[in-house]
Amino acid sequence: MCGIAGIIIKDGSDPNPIMERMLSILHHRGPDDTGIFSERIDGIQSIVLGHNRLSIIDLTSRGHQPMESPDGRYVLIYNGEVYNYLEIAGELGKDPVLDMSSSDSAVVLAALIKWGPSAFKRFNGMWALAFYDRKEATLLLSRDRMGVKPLYYYFDEQQFIFASEIKAILTACGRRLKVNRKVATRYLLQSVLDAQPETFFEGVYQIPSAGFAVIRLRDPLVQEPLFQTFWHHPYEEDAQERWKVPSEEELRETFIDAVRLRLRSDVPLGVLLSGGLDSSSILGAVHKLGMNDNITVLSVVSNDVKVSEEPFIDLMAGYVGCGVMKLNADQEPLDLLDELPEACWYNDEPLGGLASVAHRNLMHLAGDKGITVLITGQGSDEQLGGYNKFFYFYLQDCLRHRHWFEALGMLWGCVREGTILPEFRLREAKRYLPGLVKFSGTQFLGVSLDDIDMVETGLGRGYSEREWRDIRFLSIPMLLHYEDRMSMSYSREMRVPFMDYRLVELLAKFPPSFKLKSGWTKAVFRKAMSGMIPQEIQYRKDKKGFNIPLDKWMKGVLYKRFRDMFDNQMLAEECGYIRRSVIQDMYKRFLKNDMLVNYKDIFNIYCFETWLRCFESHVN
Repeated sequence: MCGIAGIIIKDGSDPNPIMERMLSILHHRGPDDTGIFSERIDGIQSIVLGHNRLSIIDLTSRGHQPMESPDGRYVLIYNGEVYNYLEIAGELGKDPVLDMSSSDSAVVLAALIKWGPSAFKRFNGMWALAFYDRKEATLLLSRDRMGVKPLYYYFDEQQFIFASEIKAILTACGRRLKVNRKVATRYLLQSVLDAQPETFFEGVYQIPSAGFAVIRLRDPLVQEPLFQTFWHHPYEEDAQERWKVPSEEELRETFIDAVRLRLRSDVPLGVLLSGGLDSSSILGAVHKLGMNDNITVLSVVSNDVKVSEEPFIDLMAGYVGCGVMKLNADQEPLDLLDELPEACWYNDEPLGGLASVAHRNLMHLAGDKGITVLITGQGSDEQLGGYNKFFYFYLQDCLRHRHWFEALGMLWGCVREGTILPEFRLREAKRYLPGLVKFSGTQFLGVSLDDIDMVETGLGRGYSEREWRDIRFLSIPMLLHYEDRMSMSYSREMRVPFMDYRLVELLAKFPPSFKLKSGWTKAVFRKAMSGMIPQEIQYRKDKKGFNIPLDKWMKGVLYKRFRDMFDNQMLAEECGYIRRSVIQDMYKRFLKNDMLVNYKDIFNIYCFETWLRCFESHVN
């Protein structure tokens, strides 16, 4: 896990000082080592590649990057982990590159030299990389299938710049950039983040997940890279006839193997245990693999019995016979709000809530305990119908195809088991009714955001398409974004077994009726975990997650801070993004429990202003 950056520049100036500033900004992503490679190409332009290293595998200096091949022709900068590097090394056989280091970086370099972009299909992991062929003067850029690791780029007539974080690009590009109106509107109205290639900064784009591009440095002009896709989600390949239903045993074994690969590390490793189905299943897989002694279990607890999951944490820990390092997450809400500007700076964009700030604090505590790598259960809900919204998408599918008995069976199961229905909230449901969002929210937008371009989130699409959209656009990209930035702000690596592409492909083959059944979400996965976790967790009815009572706080302890922001001069109003008088009225309606005003509507405005102030020196 590292930070990477690169500059291609035409004007003959020395880009090395700029790269040094970029790497300084990215230092938190790789505090263990720094390296720079640069050269002039045929007198046409210069290229410089930079790398900050967080040492995970092969902690010696032999893992230094930029990593050059023994003959000096190829150069690699790489951020991530290819977990099956040992298996790929076996395929490569005797190779002088592999003699350079026992790290996965050496395997990635050797694989790209031998197979070129087709190597990406062999990689199981997360990555963002740049691979430079000095002889051909070509630069290959790529990002992993699910977009776990970040990579952004900017270009103009004189330069092409890329980096792991946007703030490094802003430092290097030499100009202020406009706020992207489409991206800002989607966030303010719909709480949507990372749903498109554009970022909050006009002219800065994220390299698409599962994408790669080759840049030819001898071309006379700097051009936008043309990205190709090396992997497709099963829904994209055959949306109608892909139901070759796997067995529960295949699901179980694939999941266990996904966890096994992510236990490879030369530094201390931990599992984040919440007491819910997903994290408990990961710990159950660790126990099944006999790896309990090699990991530390970390859990977040609270003094508030309404939100604390400590009983389930203790139950799971006792089931597998391991100790738990408990971290009390109780914190003054004002302290969390005070930390919001710093969190926005590291995140490069506004946040979805204060839970992200609390997650960052957890990473700080993990670092204090000496744990560098953490395994998390992110990405399960989107693939297994874990969110309550999927219940409604499923019923819609049943009614559309006249599967009356399936619909009745699910509804009766919810009543019998006491699941899903008690958690319905109109304020949350309105997010899936774009017309209602537009009616209730657009009035506060200023003249700079007067033409609305909202992303489709509604009930008009079927279950399978919505599942795919959540995985590729609407949910997982945002979750992976903040989890990476918050963890890497304290130099911690997060690993996500549910993002193993084999597991993603397998779960996509199960019809919705296998995921929502008899009143249960994640039905097929629950059954597959039999014997690996206690039944009380396997069929646990409540879903708490990383609970932050932001709605309650904004009406109480945080009230004065929100009121003060909305009652005083705001940069977002000066720039024409919002109308403060309307926002003041919205906040009053929220305080009176207006059903059309969600706490996220108010928080997003507050956080957008906070983010704008953080990056004021970089935007027009």
